[in-house]
Amino acid sequence: MIFLKPNLLSKPPLSCPPCKGGDRGVVSQSYGGNLFFFFLFLSLSFAADNRLRLKKANVLESKTINGESVKFISGNVIFTKGTLTLNCQEGRHYEKNDLAILYRRVSAIQEGRTLTCDTLKFYSAEDRILSIGNPHVWDPDYDLKADTITVYTEQDSGVALGNVTLIQKGQIITADRIEYQKDPEKDGVSYTAIGHVIIEDSSRIATCGMARYDRSNEITTLEIEPEIKDSGRILSGKKIILTYFEEELKNLHIPKKAFAVTPVNGYQQSKIDSLAFGDTLDFQDKMEGSNLTSYFKNGILDSLRIVGMAKTLYHVFEDSIYQGKNNVSGDTIIMTFLEDELNKLRILGGSEGKYVPDSVANDLDFPIIYSADKIQYRLKDEESDFEGQANIKHENTNLEAGFITVNWQTNMLNAIPKLEGDTLNEPILPVIKEKGKDPMSGDIMTYNLKTKKGRITKGHTKADDGFYTGDQIRNETAKVIFIENSTYTTCDLDTAHFHFESKRMKVIQNDIVIARPIILHLGQIPIFGIPLGIFPHKGGQRHSGWIMPSYGESKSRGQYIQGLGFYWAPSEFWDSKFTLDFGDMEGIVSKINSVYRKRYKFNGGFSIRNQQLLTSSNNISDLKNTRRSSTNIRWNHSQKLRYNQSFNANVTYSSSGDYDFRKKYGKSEAERMNQKAISNVSYSKRWPKLKNSLSASYYSNLDLLIDDKVNTNSPYYILPTMAGTQLNIVNRTFPKLSFRHGQSNLVPTTATEKKWFNNITWNYGLSFNNKDRDYYESVSGDSLNSFVWDADTSGELISHHEQNSGWIHTSSINAPQKVFKYISLNPSMNLKSVWVDEFYDGEWVDSTLSFNKMKKQGFATRTTGSFSMNANTQIYGLIPIPFGPIKAIRHVMSPSIGYSWTPDFSEPLFGNDLGYVLTEYDSTGKKYFHDKFSGTMGGNTPRSESKSMNFSLNNIFQAKVNRGDEEKKIDLLNWRMSAGYNFAADSMNLSNLRSSIRSKIAGKLNLDLSMTHDFYKYDTENNKRISKYNLNENGLLAPRLTSIRLSTGLRFSGDRWSDQSDEEEIPEPTTVEEDLNGPGLVSPMGNMKSTLGGNKLWSSNLSLSYSYSATNPLNPTRTFWVNTNSTINVTQNWRVSYRARFDMIQRDLVSHSFSLQRDLHCWELSLRWTPSGYGQGINFKLNVKSPTLRDIKIEKKSGVFSGPTL
Repeated sequence: MIFLKPNLLSKPPLSCPPCKGGDRGVVSQSYGGNLFFFFLFLSLSFAADNRLRLKKANVLESKTINGESVKFISGNVIFTKGTLTLNCQEGRHYEKNDLAILYRRVSAIQEGRTLTCDTLKFYSAEDRILSIGNPHVWDPDYDLKADTITVYTEQDSGVALGNVTLIQKGQIITADRIEYQKDPEKDGVSYTAIGHVIIEDSSRIATCGMARYDRSNEITTLEIEPEIKDSGRILSGKKIILTYFEEELKNLHIPKKAFAVTPVNGYQQSKIDSLAFGDTLDFQDKMEGSNLTSYFKNGILDSLRIVGMAKTLYHVFEDSIYQGKNNVSGDTIIMTFLEDELNKLRILGGSEGKYVPDSVANDLDFPIIYSADKIQYRLKDEESDFEGQANIKHENTNLEAGFITVNWQTNMLNAIPKLEGDTLNEPILPVIKEKGKDPMSGDIMTYNLKTKKGRITKGHTKADDGFYTGDQIRNETAKVIFIENSTYTTCDLDTAHFHFESKRMKVIQNDIVIARPIILHLGQIPIFGIPLGIFPHKGGQRHSGWIMPSYGESKSRGQYIQGLGFYWAPSEFWDSKFTLDFGDMEGIVSKINSVYRKRYKFNGGFSIRNQQLLTSSNNISDLKNTRRSSTNIRWNHSQKLRYNQSFNANVTYSSSGDYDFRKKYGKSEAERMNQKAISNVSYSKRWPKLKNSLSASYYSNLDLLIDDKVNTNSPYYILPTMAGTQLNIVNRTFPKLSFRHGQSNLVPTTATEKKWFNNITWNYGLSFNNKDRDYYESVSGDSLNSFVWDADTSGELISHHEQNSGWIHTSSINAPQKVFKYISLNPSMNLKSVWVDEFYDGEWVDSTLSFNKMKKQGFATRTTGSFSMNANTQIYGLIPIPFGPIKAIRHVMSPSIGYSWTPDFSEPLFGNDLGYVLTEYDSTGKKYFHDKFSGTMGGNTPRSESKSMNFSLNNIFQAKVNRGDEEKKIDLLNWRMSAGYNFAADSMNLSNLRSSIRSKIAGKLNLDLSMTHDFYKYDTENNKRISKYNLNENGLLAPRLTSIRLSTGLRFSGDRWSDQSDEEEIPEPTTVEEDLNGPGLVSPMGNMKSTLGGNKLWSSNLSLSYSYSATNPLNPTRTFWVNTNSTINVTQNWRVSYRARFDMIQRDLVSHSFSLQRDLHCWELSLRWTPSGYGQGINFKLNVKSPTLRDIKIEKKSGVFSGPTL
């Protein structure tokens, strides 16, 4: 038996000849010759038990290599160290390094462990084995293979590298590297696997970048893109932790970015045979959340919890038939399984979801969207519970309640305020809302999702501004609702001030309400009843019905009825209103107004007005004999077409000039004389990217009073004062074609830094007008200096006709620039060119000192234009004035100066005679002109030269104020001055100096002051301005004040002494334009609030207006008006107001009125008294606030203006 110290072993040579002189580095000795040294070495080895011992070897050869002794051993070699036994056929032993290298049929055995490999290195001092070449380590508990395995013999641990496979306890672990260690008390190893890790057992496969297994605690941790496949399910996350007990999986935990996918499959129900299978379907159920924990029983999944932004998508199957998919999310999702199938699903915290049914297998055609604080699905029973702020939306139906349960087999839904015994959630009454219907609520609600029928116990609903209640509310069809023992009111109190009661009520949505019988109660006292009541019920939409009139009496109209009529709304796209006004001292006016609208496409209206008014009588019975009749028809239309096109029309027809009675008998003569019927139709097309537009239009203007203006017996007759005066009968323009190119850069660029020429812009316009008109013209009469309207021999007026057309080109060019960085300079030039096909030549007649006007056919053109240049800048100043919150005063001064020039185109321009205007002189040198283009489309040629320079200076004063941590700017004063100088004027070149000052002080006081000063004197003898500067006694220029206007307004208010209400202040009611989408009704809820609300105890507005005009200094005029409006809210429900207007010059109270208002919650009372002046009289009114019941009122008016005019 041979024992050797572990050293590097190499295969020894079969023979070793004696060393020659040149082989000094290697010493060879025979076995027999060194027997003494061998026994000495053997005795020393027995003295050390912890050293590697060579127990057996057939051949041992000792060599010295590089001064180190190396033993070459072969033939059934056996080494031992303690409990470790090493076997091989060849080896080397490096005594100095305590290293042994073994070859050929290598094995190591220690306490039941076995290692085999091709080559083994044993570092004895470290108790470390490095095995190379098919290394294999195993014992009864584990089996390990790899490319290389390092084994630590004293700890039963090691490191395996390259294609590592570890088998233990029914698991197969493969990886690039495994570090393992076995606890002597355990029957397996703990390990760390790194790189392409795969863990396989009978039912699961796990993959990751790194895996750790703690055998003592039976915990496996998977990291670096971990993934587990279990019965088709795939789990992944940032990390996966598996906990076992006695090799059986108990729970699985994913602490971050948990995600799970489960493939499911089944069949779609056959579309032909409901009992047969259709197509095969494959889906993936998904789960995700911040973390996930699964619990297992007997190795089978029992429950699962997802926490943090939890989501799940699962597909519902019944007997392998696909029913639909459910997408759910919440703070936490809990799933429980039965026989490896999902049994219950609970969602906690912010739960919401969407169920999309399969249209083939279900009667439900629309998805169901739901939310609640908690949701529970009982999949086996096909029921769902929604607890806490539950909301379910299906098609156009929305249900809210404290608790809702749904049976998906029967499609029945039950809703209650909350579960019995629930002490955490506040009760929420069930409320169901359907599109186009009014919401309904009650104590208990039952609803069928399939038939859309339901029943509400102790229900109540709202329509417009009214409230319905009933012991039971049920819907028979989608539109019909029955209510038993019902009430209706517009009062929102629990105990209404008034209501209508009915035993049976039928509500037809968006149509009518039928109730029988119906009894009106004030408070709880019945007042009167009727056997049958029918009311409109449109749910806030327009509806047909009678328009109740207002009644009254006035001195001018007598007894009257105003606004009696019918409103007809046959469609959502159009409606009509028929109204009649009647006054027994004035006459009858009937009106039809129709409005139509297709949203985003077109809208318009059509109206007819007919009036039969008394003329020489104030008795309505004489209307047949003494009346003035007229009919007016109007049509307007606006339509937006595709591709930036539009069409507009406004057409008017009137049988006479009497169609607008109020205008014809208006206050001013100009207003009475201006009776026109104007019609126009236009089409336009735009190209926004090119900045181009094109339009075509028709225009007509008919004078409705033309017959009166030429009738000598009419009060509107116009007496001509010279021959050639013309009165237009009708003007028409057709066609009018226009093209315009908008403002564009002359030299466009996309560069960030632009050159000066890149700022030059231009635009161009072209229009063609074809005008014709009919007119009357005056001629000389029979007597001297008398003129009449031209008529034939029978006295019939002669209507003249004129037609002309032409092209008009317009263009402008602007070149805004910055000069010296701070001055903005903008030169611009405008050009206008007219092309006509006829013009008027002139022949001078010396005897009459006039031109004979002769029309000539042929092309003629005229080009005119103007030039202007403006410069402006801004100068800033800051004046530090620390006073209270004010830190400084900021002054912004904006001076500007401009020059404009318009030539006289009757004179030669730059030495060229343009020939637009013919000029002749008489013997005194007086000029006479003939404009060739006067009377054509070009119009008169500009003959007055203008060279003017305008000056202006604008000053803005602002205060910089510190309010807390913020600095704000407050406008204090705006002061503007402007004047001009015309170089081309013969005299009085300076224009008036105009100035204005505006200020708003503390948000309470508005100040507006404007003044005009004249630089020239006024000749009081001749009552005209003269061309002499107005100088003071020192010879200095002193502009003369010609006008001044000062207006100011103050507003004061005071809060109540104690805040008794937190109600929102109701703004003053404003008029809402009647529209198909909103029939002009104010908000119903607004009507139910206090019209006297707010926390203001009192408010007062005071406005003053003073004006002074002294164009003629000897005859100045002044006005001084004061208006006041004061209101006191005596209580929350009582308000007193006073209005007055004073003429301070005449010291006269022009008008004043007192008003008293009382808010009665759902009623209101008002009393207004005007003692004198305009509108004198008393107006009393008590009415229900609701617009729906606005006809329930008591109203009394008296005075001259007690009602509206026709």
